[in-house]
Amino acid sequence: MKKLLNNSSYFRISFVLCLFFTNVAFLQIPAYAALIPLAVWGVYLTARNILRFQAYKKMNFALWAFGFVGVNLLTALVHIFDNFLINILIFIMTCICFFVFYGIYLEGNASVKHEIYTVARILLYTVTLMQVFGMGCLMLKISYHNEWMDLIVYENRYTGLFVNPNLSGFASVVVVFFIHILYKHKFTSKKEELSNISRIWLVSGLFINILTLFLCDSNASLVLFLGYMIVFVLTRFISSREDFDRKQLIVRFFATVLAGAMIIVCTFFMRNICQMGMSALISQSSQIVIPGEENVFITVEPEEAVTFEHENTNVDSGRFTLWKQAMTIFSHYPIIGIGKGNLLKYSYYFIDEGMHFANLYSGDFSGMFASFTTDIHNAYITILVCSGSVGFLLFMIFAFRNGFCITKFLFDAKKSLDDDIFPCLFSFTVAYLGYACFEKAILNDISFMTIFFWFILGQMMCYGIAGINRQNTDKLSFKEKALDLM
Repeated sequence: MKKLLNNSSYFRISFVLCLFFTNVAFLQIPAYAALIPLAVWGVYLTARNILRFQAYKKMNFALWAFGFVGVNLLTALVHIFDNFLINILIFIMTCICFFVFYGIYLEGNASVKHEIYTVARILLYTVTLMQVFGMGCLMLKISYHNEWMDLIVYENRYTGLFVNPNLSGFASVVVVFFIHILYKHKFTSKKEELSNISRIWLVSGLFINILTLFLCDSNASLVLFLGYMIVFVLTRFISSREDFDRKQLIVRFFATVLAGAMIIVCTFFMRNICQMGMSALISQSSQIVIPGEENVFITVEPEEAVTFEHENTNVDSGRFTLWKQAMTIFSHYPIIGIGKGNLLKYSYYFIDEGMHFANLYSGDFSGMFASFTTDIHNAYITILVCSGSVGFLLFMIFAFRNGFCITKFLFDAKKSLDDDIFPCLFSFTVAYLGYACFEKAILNDISFMTIFFWFILGQMMCYGIAGINRQNTDKLSFKEKALDLM
């Protein structure tokens, strides 16, 4: 039993997958219930990594990480009479992100390459099958609607079996990213260690998930998708460089910019084509043809056609209003913030009718989930409001110092990473930081999005970022043999 409790690899895989299933219809409640024992397990592993593996002095930039975590605890204590339980739960989630996911390299015996391989394979199979089922229901005009959820089609957008179209889009992007990783030739130095994934699964998964990404009409997810492709093209430019002269560098730079522009244009074009094509196909399958006078046939549409486009015509979808209101709250608590649990409650103190979309939380639902689900839809502003200027400064120092070291590692590695998955991890992380400008995606949220970011970041740190060569750290390289989790 103790051996199982000390196996943080099993915990990370279980925690990521459990949070994923909180996004799936009818599985939300069981998944959230499973999070309770997993949270207790995570607290144990956090304490172990801090004390036994001395994260306070061996973890990269530990000073800034501990400072940020300390500010969050202080904020929860200052507001102890206002949603203290929720703030403590967010605090626990933050500790798990820093010391169990980001601090994976401290442990010295983790089979890290098998963690990402296991999660990639499970999500490839699960999400693809879910999307196939959802597309089948879409073609057969099967949907489900009640007071709590709208499945298959929600607000004229494809959502499938996920509780929200944006979550469906994010899951599809994650699978596309994993397909790219699984396709890489040099996932490990010994190919026989990891079983191959069928090309049929890779190709069909790629097609299905890109199609569902387009149909869910999630602009934030599309930004993540585009960002990943563009940053990856840029990393190829960096890693393939040799001793070019100035003219060659200029030509390659403009070629990269042109490639990025073409990716953007082609992606939006393909999204429009897919939306119009699927809309026409569904409408055609539901048309009723009746004979009219003089042998003229009349086509009757039994219901309004689904176009897979936002009903909300404004580009920001209300985010600008949220950000302005968030800064109003910040102006009253600028030092250490208010904590995530108080966003909705405190908004009623300073804003008429509360935060934008506060009307969505009413009745019994509000008492149970509103404090968790209310968000500003910008990870950086969320940190600023919840942790104050002190916490925001500490986190940004931690983030920038990590970002500098990771980017330097990529530059120094040159062509040695061409067939490795590190450029994929790097590209996704950079794209995700842009995605976080539009979603609750880095901290202060107990969600699949948040934990997935830290999962990927932790995998990158196992490469020995910033020249970490402490005892046993080199055993965590993806190029080293590790125990098989399967």
